[in-house]
Amino acid sequence: DSFWQEKSLEIKCKILDNGGWINVYKYFSEAPLWPRGLPLDKINHPVPPYGELSESLSECVIQQGLANKNPDVDAIYRLILPLPQDFRNNVNLALGKDSWCPFNSQNTYWFPDAYPLMYLPAYCSFRMTDIWRSFIAQRICWENGWRILFHSPTVYQERNIHNLMQDFEQEIPGYLHNEKIAKLLSEVKLITGKNEILDNLIKCYDTLIENQIFPEKEGDILEAWLKDINLLIKIK
Repeated sequence: DSFWQEKSLEIKCKILDNGGWINVYKYFSEAPLWPRGLPLDKINHPVPPYGELSESLSECVIQQGLANKNPDVDAIYRLILPLPQDFRNNVNLALGKDSWCPFNSQNTYWFPDAYPLMYLPAYCSFRMTDIWRSFIAQRICWENGWRILFHSPTVYQERNIHNLMQDFEQEIPGYLHNEKIAKLLSEVKLITGKNEILDNLIKCYDTLIENQIFPEKEGDILEAWLKDINLLIKIK
């Protein structure tokens, strides 16, 4: 029932800023779980105890709810470790500036200010498109003082049949490049302000194109997306 409850843009919750790579699943389970897209060498990094984290009122324009039973884990996990898995209830954690964690397309709520950041890159593997979008989105959110909320499950997933070795193959670009992507995005000079979100999105993609994460033709599709966004803004 909690899935249908109205979301609040501002939420008082635990916060974690300047944490580097964070395996948020550690706050929701004792099992050796990690979210799809987390660099493999960061899976077992310790995280600050939940009870010792500061609590603050955070503005969270993107809110990721976890999924019970068959959560969003990568192919390596699915090939060698047990499912189903369930997560703790009543956990709310907002990651702020320089606390990196991938989030996916499942059970994720976007407030209107974040709508332009919903652009899914086309010229990358299917298993990385939402993950790489998440890195770009969180970088731009931080520039506006917004945190990314991760909260306890409001859904469970009954996953359809996948070829796990094909999933693994499509996840290899992330295993190889996710840390590099975060570093590149951290170094991009962005401008604070809601009116700068579209320009900031361009800057992030330009940087990733220049560094051969995406081909140049990704920029053409992004341009079409931005034209549509600007048209909607004018209509509004």
